[in-house]
Amino acid sequence: MEKQHINLEIIFNKAEKLRNNGNFVEAINLFKKILKENPNFKPALNNIANCYFKLNNYDLAENYYLSCLKLNQDNIVILNNLSLLYLKIKNFKKALSTLQESLNKNINQESEIEKVAYCLTELNLINKVDKFCKENIKKYPKNKIILSYYRRNLFELGKHEEALEAYQKETGVIELDNDKVSIT
Repeated sequence: MEKQHINLEIIFNKAEKLRNNGNFVEAINLFKKILKENPNFKPALNNIANCYFKLNNYDLAENYYLSCLKLNQDNIVILNNLSLLYLKIKNFKKALSTLQESLNKNINQESEIEKVAYCLTELNLINKVDKFCKENIKKYPKNKIILSYYRRNLFELGKHEEALEAYQKETGVIELDNDKVSIT
């Protein structure tokens, strides 16, 4: 039994090396070989999903991420990987619900909060963007991404003076769709 464990570890390490070198198809084959011996081995399931994601085979990637989540619903890494997949295919509703599930498990994920603001913006939920960004600007006052979604949203809400006041605190460029306005 110990020898089988060592062999699976060797196969896993070889598959990881292949994945890290961009040999995704070969890596998938080795990870699947591991799954034949240990069908619920979460690292292999997640790595297969990651490989399929890199190969732009999003349906299979989603299936493997979901299989992995069934085994461990509290795994934030898998939830965040799945949300990235949904963002990549522009399924903002699924991305939003997956991100919210991840944030329910750990609210202190600044990059996932940025992605929620993005999803809300893409779904044109301007009132929710306003509320969400206001809440999170308090927590992350220097986060340029959250601030950007908030400021753009102020313009969408017709709060032009408030938006301009917010922009006056910074230098750079305001970008509204295809229009750019310099700030000095």
